[in-house]
Amino acid sequence: MKTIIDSLTWKNSLTSSIYSGETFKKRLAPSIYDNVLTNYGDIENITMPDYVNINTEIQKPPMLRKKGFFKTENSTINHITTDKQPFNVKDKHGILRSLSFQFSPFRGTKVVDTSPPQMNGCTSSRTNKDSFNKKSNEFGEVGPLLGVQMYGCLLKKYKKKNRPVKWKKRFFILKECFLLYYSCGVKKEFEVTRRINLHPKGIIPLIGCSIISGGDVGKKYCLLITHCQFDSAIIVCATDIKCQENWFKALRDATKISYKNTLYGEHIIRELESKGNILNEEKKSIEEKLQKESLARQEEKERNFELEKMREELEKEREKLVRLTMKMKEDISKVKNDLNQTNEAKHKLENEKIMLLTKTEHLVTNMECLNLEKTKIEDQMNQILQEREKFLLENQNLSSVTCQLKNKMQEIESKTTKIATEKDKIECLMKLNEQKTHELERERAVYTRQTKELLQNLKIISEQKEMTEAELKDEVIARIGAERQLYAAEKALEHLENALKLTGAQMAELQEHIMPDVHKLREFFEKCAIDAKLEAQKSLIMRNAIYARRSFRRNPVKNRSKNNFKRHVSMKEDRRNMEMVKYNDDNNFP
Repeated sequence: MKTIIDSLTWKNSLTSSIYSGETFKKRLAPSIYDNVLTNYGDIENITMPDYVNINTEIQKPPMLRKKGFFKTENSTINHITTDKQPFNVKDKHGILRSLSFQFSPFRGTKVVDTSPPQMNGCTSSRTNKDSFNKKSNEFGEVGPLLGVQMYGCLLKKYKKKNRPVKWKKRFFILKECFLLYYSCGVKKEFEVTRRINLHPKGIIPLIGCSIISGGDVGKKYCLLITHCQFDSAIIVCATDIKCQENWFKALRDATKISYKNTLYGEHIIRELESKGNILNEEKKSIEEKLQKESLARQEEKERNFELEKMREELEKEREKLVRLTMKMKEDISKVKNDLNQTNEAKHKLENEKIMLLTKTEHLVTNMECLNLEKTKIEDQMNQILQEREKFLLENQNLSSVTCQLKNKMQEIESKTTKIATEKDKIECLMKLNEQKTHELERERAVYTRQTKELLQNLKIISEQKEMTEAELKDEVIARIGAERQLYAAEKALEHLENALKLTGAQMAELQEHIMPDVHKLREFFEKCAIDAKLEAQKSLIMRNAIYARRSFRRNPVKNRSKNNFKRHVSMKEDRRNMEMVKYNDDNNFP
């Protein structure tokens, strides 16, 4: 029964909140039309009362004039067949009456709570706020405004007589079934204040209009708005495909709002109000019956409650008696056990007393014996301590003597090691001296042989010297010419350096770049001079070697000293190489 009562109260709150007053007609009617009517053409198939039915004429939207530039998506025109009616004064007043509430300057709506009531009958402010936000989102609110489906900037096509086509950027607001457009400067005011300016540049009524998406010359994302009563079609261009689709859907939905739909909505509201009154009467009758049944059940519950209380009290008394009997029995058994335990403990204490007396007698005799032994042990300990002191004195004397002996032993060992090392060194020196003497004797014999051979070779070399002097003169002349050239190059370099130094402060930057190049040239010429000297010396050495080899081949005596001559030449070459390395190191050549 409680669930039935809750459901009935919820239905009552729904009917009373939905069907009361004219606020639903003025504020919530457009949402009902959008939810009920899926297509604009569905209105013809619905049977309406006599006062709602109006003579209608189905008219097709006018075709465009001979302009082949307007193209639709996939070369198909998606247009809406809408119902049109002749423009009468009566219909005009009806349209103004149905749309007068849409531009009312209120900032919010009265939110109707359609949720079932709570058990305590109180509602919180959070539920009201949530319901308000949900309603506002369903009806297409933009901030505090109601009924603004969409707004944004689009390009509008203008064409006057004998003038080219122009596209101007305008700020559009879709308010219910009207498309208002302003200059772009109004957008900032609208976003800040969230209020509609009452002085637009133009108003386009969308009731019964057909909207087509396509493209124009130079513009891809266009929307065409046509009506039989318009002089010409209105063309609007979006920035991208998403913007075009959003505006297309919003404009298609806005064309469904009309005077005919409002009349049909009023008819539905009246029917719902009548049904709500009937449901209220039925609810009242059911509530009266439920109240009578609830009173009878409450009386029965009170009686049952009293009987249950009596039964619970009797059960509590019975449990108390049972607990008392159990406690008495337990106390009796505990007392008997305590008596038995006390008797046993008494017998044990008597036996222990006898045992303790015997033990005390034995302990007294033992104590006397131990005292005598203690005196003897103390005398012995005194004697041992005296002997220990004597022994410690002797140990100290012995330790000092042992330390002295150890120091002497270490000194002796160090001396012996030194003597052994000196002995080894002397033996090594003796062996080296013997080896040197043998080597000196061998070298002496070799040098004697070499001196004899050299004396013989001197004669031959004196002959060769005369031959080489003529060649040397030619080489010396060439060398003098090269030295003169080098001297001239060095003078030129010195002149360059002096000129660079005397140019002044303006040539400071050039000196930084030219001086390192001059130093490099100087180093290069010095290297060339050194290479020339080496080549001149090498040619002499090679010629001397060739003549020496020829002379050795001719004379058998010379073949004996061949090895000695090679050694002599190699020693000279090594000395020259060493001198060149030292010269390069001194001059820092790479």
